[in-house]
Amino acid sequence: MAKIQVDSHPHIHSGNSAHKYMFDLPITTYPMAVVAVLIQFIFATTILGASFADGLIVALRAALVLFTGVFSCIAAESIWWYFVGKKYNDFAGWFRIMATTYPSITGMLYALALPIGTPLYVVLIGGFVATIVGKTIFGGVGQNIFNPALVGRAFITIAFASLIGGAVNYTEVFPNIFGSSTDAIASASPLGSLNEGLLSYSSFKAIYGSFWKLFLGLYPSALGESLSFWIIGAFIYLSIKKTINWFVPVIYVGLVFVMSWAVALMTGLSTGDGLGTLAIYFPLFQVLSGGLLFGAVFMATEPVTSPITNRGRAVFAVYAAIITFAIRMLGNAPEGVMYAILLMNMFSPLIDNAFMGQRKGTSVKEIVFWIVTVALIVIITIYAGFRLGGSF
Repeated sequence: MAKIQVDSHPHIHSGNSAHKYMFDLPITTYPMAVVAVLIQFIFATTILGASFADGLIVALRAALVLFTGVFSCIAAESIWWYFVGKKYNDFAGWFRIMATTYPSITGMLYALALPIGTPLYVVLIGGFVATIVGKTIFGGVGQNIFNPALVGRAFITIAFASLIGGAVNYTEVFPNIFGSSTDAIASASPLGSLNEGLLSYSSFKAIYGSFWKLFLGLYPSALGESLSFWIIGAFIYLSIKKTINWFVPVIYVGLVFVMSWAVALMTGLSTGDGLGTLAIYFPLFQVLSGGLLFGAVFMATEPVTSPITNRGRAVFAVYAAIITFAIRMLGNAPEGVMYAILLMNMFSPLIDNAFMGQRKGTSVKEIVFWIVTVALIVIITIYAGFRLGGSF
């Protein structure tokens, strides 16, 4: 009779670790903050026509928002572990805590998800909520159930809705620099136009001119979410380093693209002019504007709050895409990424429980689950198309 040898686990190490993830992430996000400030200067001076000095004021404002976001998370982490956790009592102890709890990364992701006009005291409050409510109250790194940066962002979005709503309007944030006669691109974020109906190709060209403005981040948005070119580069780097699973952002963004494209075709947005052909501009508009790319690459791939298995991650990405699409097309809010990821964070333990194990092949239950999921995607897409005035 053969003997079965049982040793302590784990038997195989994937090579990934919290330290590796937290080392690779700053390589992409910290320089991204510098790029975000530079893009704000370029946007103000070249697109909105501000002077060099006024452009510096806009860039300084962006830098202050980013600094306050990072500072607030570090301060909250320091206060919590000194007074509540009793983890340190000197500078060396504080430095060790900061080096192992990574508050600066949470703060950077949180700050990059904020618009330039967010009041600094609101940024500060959101940073404390992100750290304490989103992370430390659960026990710290590795024990939080929601993405901390998104918790902070969601809190200030709800608690300070009127302030956040106007924080992307450059004519309101900088009234002495940009008057009411400034180009329409300064007044609202691209997705905000969907509140007044689907954006036609002619309207898009009249406001933005080309997709280069969206791709380079030269439009009103959150400081980091608008940098599509940088986020795509970060995705490639993090995927090659195997810091994140490449298929999660691909599934998430790809499904939103396909569903949006179907709606565009149903609602007759096709034209015979350039990207208007077969309405391809509309799904590209959905992908490049708002927080879809940012959330898919930096938020949906966080190892702590997303499922462990590849099958579970696929489910996470698919349903995050469905929720995002539903909120954008059918809800009152133009953006749905933040709420979609937070909702799926809540279901991650349930997904892990369903897909954990060493089963080979696909079970009948799993096949039925995916059939129902595909049917749900088709139904929601068709409903959204009809709701927005489309037909076959």
